[in-house]
Amino acid sequence: MSQKGQRFIVVSDNHGDMADAASVGALWSFMRDWKPEIRIHAGDNYDFRNLRKGASDDEKATSLAEDWEMGSDFLRKFFEGGKSNHFLRGNHDERIYDFRGSATGVMRDYAADGIKQLESVVKRCKAKMLPYDSDLGVLKLGSLSVIHGYHAGVGACRQHANIYRNCIFGHVHTIESAPVAAREPAEARSIGCLCKKDMDYINKKTGKLRWAQGWAYGILFPDGTYQLFQTRNLAGQFYAASEVKTYSA
Repeated sequence: MSQKGQRFIVVSDNHGDMADAASVGALWSFMRDWKPEIRIHAGDNYDFRNLRKGASDDEKATSLAEDWEMGSDFLRKFFEGGKSNHFLRGNHDERIYDFRGSATGVMRDYAADGIKQLESVVKRCKAKMLPYDSDLGVLKLGSLSVIHGYHAGVGACRQHANIYRNCIFGHVHTIESAPVAAREPAEARSIGCLCKKDMDYINKKTGKLRWAQGWAYGILFPDGTYQLFQTRNLAGQFYAASEVKTYSA
């Protein structure tokens, strides 16, 4: 007997004003067809590059105005029409929270204003927000866990699978998976990014050659099981199934 499920979508890493216009445009077109009831942003909606530790003088001098505007506009459009909305802060989003304890009064005030602004946007989107925290930042979607990501590098999927079992995450900007052999098999998948692939900080690193733009989507069934799909940028085109049929013996 088939189960009627809820359609969901998970996106990650658009990075505010570093968003890739073609990827975001394809996402909006897909969402009009898919009509997801459950909408999850898995983090790094803002870039906040001038707030990172070790930021260059040029980065520190960068205005955050466009970053705030583009990131906030993305959340509003992404969550519009969703029945169950969730925003998981990523390590970039968390930077504004990290500055709450700054030794500089100006930065503490700036952080307080920024946090108020971010939380106001999320509240207006009727979304529930989780912190960037390896324990508290885990969203359960039936038997699937959604996280931003806490490991990087070529072994990230395997490390996440060992800890969170069946999970999907962003953070590393790649599309790949790793299974864990066990009596009850599990798999972790990184779902790609929606940002540009030529950001200054990564240009001289070979890691960016593994980056891929895309998102995950699927169906969550009443018993907690799920069917997961992945779309990716292939030579400027995004291929996805917007209709799913059920087959049984």
